[in-house]
Amino acid sequence: MTAPLSAGSAPAPHGVGDVPASVVLASVVVPAHNEESVIGRCLAALSVGLPTGALDVIVVCNGCTDGTAAAARARGVRVIETDRANKAAALNTGDAAAMAFPRFYVDADVEVAGAVLLEVADVLRTGAALAAAPALRPCMTGVARPVRDYYRIWTRLPYVADGHVGSGVVGVSDVGRKRFTRFPEAIADDLYLYHQFSAEERTTVDSVHFTVYPARTVRDFVRRKIRVYAGNIELRGRGLVPAENRNTGSASWLSVVVADRRLLTAAPAYLTISAVAKLLAIRKVRHGDLGAWERDDSSRRLLEETT
Repeated sequence: MTAPLSAGSAPAPHGVGDVPASVVLASVVVPAHNEESVIGRCLAALSVGLPTGALDVIVVCNGCTDGTAAAARARGVRVIETDRANKAAALNTGDAAAMAFPRFYVDADVEVAGAVLLEVADVLRTGAALAAAPALRPCMTGVARPVRDYYRIWTRLPYVADGHVGSGVVGVSDVGRKRFTRFPEAIADDLYLYHQFSAEERTTVDSVHFTVYPARTVRDFVRRKIRVYAGNIELRGRGLVPAENRNTGSASWLSVVVADRRLLTAAPAYLTISAVAKLLAIRKVRHGDLGAWERDDSSRRLLEETT
């Protein structure tokens, strides 16, 4: 275990954060790089079911060249702007400015209600878990059939179905946050957080959920998976997470299909997408091309824009 960080001890930036820390129920750090099209959706959801000021929301606009910062400020949240387009650095910047625990790290392209986060926060406050998240629910509207088939298997893998934290939303208690110092300069922050906690220390709160928006085309989905796999290879190569095992690797797909033979029809898409993305991820890592961002813009087009 690395030395703990006094997370949350830094004061809020001057001129923002009018709510006293004593009434804030949780902090939310949202790293955002050119997320003008979706940041409003994310922040609108965070306000659902909550009194004003219940959540301390910090949007860290990193290297943005669009209107992300203005759109976030219009929602009345704290905004920090940095020139460097780097998610890990944005997470660390938001962490230093956050006021409260439990603390959540939320991707700008997901949707989770503020009331949902507070329900997860209640679980974290009891000490029943050091890290927790709502259940993951993918929105499949307008998504290509092979991508839907991939998710039919992926959502049942042990990594996702058993105490999953990550893939867009992670909450930690004050004790859990002391498990690590800073987010490492690496791509796969979700996997890094996942492995800071044992199976007994993390939990999924199945009574509530958050929504992820998968890439709608196979091409865009493969591009997203390349980055995921490359990030995982990078973390394991640096010894920051354990080597891949049955519960986190694609080998467990077989046990999922055996348990539900109806998923046999989804296996070809799952295996093909996984194989192609992994091969291209290995090439990406070997070429030292981790700085290139395989951005998926198809999922960032709001549904009303595509209907």
